[in-house]
Amino acid sequence: MAKKPTALTFRDIVLGAEADVIRAALDARIKIDSLITERQAAYEKIAALETQINTVVGEIGVYPFPAPPLPVAGFEQKPAKKSMSTNAIDPDQDDETDTDEAPAKS
Repeated sequence: MAKKPTALTFRDIVLGAEADVIRAALDARIKIDSLITERQAAYEKIAALETQINTVVGEIGVYPFPAPPLPVAGFEQKPAKKSMSTNAIDPDQDDETDTDEAPAKS
């Protein structure tokens, strides 16, 4: 019969773990941080490419960017109307959330 897992505190983990386990955890964390940095650079590259496409087309939001071919970080794939880069290009684009008017009271 399996034991019910108990919650461990930070102190339990540090004082109860062997040095090689702590070292392996640190190495894993360093690798994850490196991969997250690489992921950020990839997103920036995608945004730059989409900006270049919009520049070639000459108008923002005209080119229908397809959904990513692979799922990203477990996000559900949905076809987007506009890419993030198109929002970054035209900050003056009409957006109902940026109005200074108070909502009408009923």
